Amino acid sequence: MTGLFGTLNTATKGLNGQQTALQTIGHNVANANTTGYTRQRVTMQADLSTTVAGVGQIGTGVIVDGINRVHDTYITTQLRDATSTTNGHQALSDIIGELEAVFNEPSDTGLSNQISEVFNAWTYLASNPEQASARTMLVQTTETFTDTVHHMANAMENLHNNTLNELDKLALDANSDLKQLEGLNQQIWQASVRGFTPNDLLDKQDQLVSDLAGKIDVSVERDKFNRVSIEIGGETVLDSSSRKELAVVVGAENGQGVFSTSETTDVTSEVGSLVIGDKLITPETGRMKGTQDALEVIADSQQDLNDFASAFGKAVNTIHKGGPDGEGSDFFDNVDAPNPALSLRITEAIRTDPNLVVSGKDLNNEISGDGSRAQAIASLQHKSLATYSDTWSYNETSMSFNDSSTGDTLFGRYNSMVTDMGIVKQQEDNMLETQNGLMALLTQRRESISGVDINEEVVDMIKYQSAFQANSRVLQTISEMLDTLINRTGV
Repeated sequence: MTGLFGTLNTATKGLNGQQTALQTIGHNVANANTTGYTRQRVTMQADLSTTVAGVGQIGTGVIVDGINRVHDTYITTQLRDATSTTNGHQALSDIIGELEAVFNEPSDTGLSNQISEVFNAWTYLASNPEQASARTMLVQTTETFTDTVHHMANAMENLHNNTLNELDKLALDANSDLKQLEGLNQQIWQASVRGFTPNDLLDKQDQLVSDLAGKIDVSVERDKFNRVSIEIGGETVLDSSSRKELAVVVGAENGQGVFSTSETTDVTSEVGSLVIGDKLITPETGRMKGTQDALEVIADSQQDLNDFASAFGKAVNTIHKGGPDGEGSDFFDNVDAPNPALSLRITEAIRTDPNLVVSGKDLNNEISGDGSRAQAIASLQHKSLATYSDTWSYNETSMSFNDSSTGDTLFGRYNSMVTDMGIVKQQEDNMLETQNGLMALLTQRRESISGVDINEEVVDMIKYQSAFQANSRVLQTISEMLDTLINRTGV
């Protein structure tokens, strides 16, 4: 279309284009603080020209080519992967921190201090075997020691259960993310087939994928309609036509794994395993990976504490009763229980009558003033014992165990537990610090590309406002020309 009406149409399209740009700027400014929002830009291009004979081609204005997200896929992928790795280290560091609180070392109330107090009580009894108060003090001190062990074992069990519940909750949250992504895939497809670009839906999609990656490492692909397909551990959990759910083995029953929904699986009976359908999944990163690793650390600490409690009880019992098969009485009960850290205690007979504590070489305490056996038990504090008690070599004549070249002292065993846990905690804290630095860098890069800069938006707003006003003047001028042509020339 040419002539005044063609020019009127050109100005109208100019107004519409600048108005669309201003509306998009307003949308950007409104979402300047919205998490995961990607700023949008209007792209315009010249409309098709019209050809006028003898003149040539005349422009017909502008059209809005699209409203696009200012988005860098490479940075988004890097940030998603870094989030997954960081969350894994964060989860493990947090839970190990709780485990450290269970040990409460070094402190006056920690188990290391209680171990020293028990050996000091045996040393005092060795020096004062005729004092009834020395035996009473030994029993009371040892009960404090066993109470501390019980408290630690119970705290570890609670931490293990809470961590397992957290892992199960993460799986449920991941399933919720997948369900929302399935719904978004449908909405994005409906918009895409109509020729629209659903920018805000794509932002929501990226945010959900990032949240999911924070829980477990994912592999993401997009089709031509921008629908996401997601793989976890090589297993497709979401595509355009199906969705699968994650589940965590929270218990075992008759050799089968049990889920929190009471369903069972034949895949594995190992508590804390992650299953998709009938396939076992091993995460590489993400909070679920860190939580699984924490379960292993807790289980190792529980086993170490059980081994320590059993070894402590067996070593004292062996000397107290005159050998592994001695004729005397045990000092501790439940040293061979499934969880000795939870059940180790002084025998009921000795708790009732502390005078039954054997202090001398004679197992019946018939030789007064003899504290040699009590001293032998006190010497366990510095005696290196083999790792496994069935390899211990005991000499009743000297009332001592043969030194082991590969073992450690009872006190050393406990210190090794604390040290190993501290090393894991320090490693995770170091990795977390490194990952946080990387996250800050990637987040800054993403914000520099996709974030909303208010100053930049204001500059663009002024630019499009000026263009809008100029198009308005063109429209006003054409309107006046048409008024002159129609009303004043009599045409």
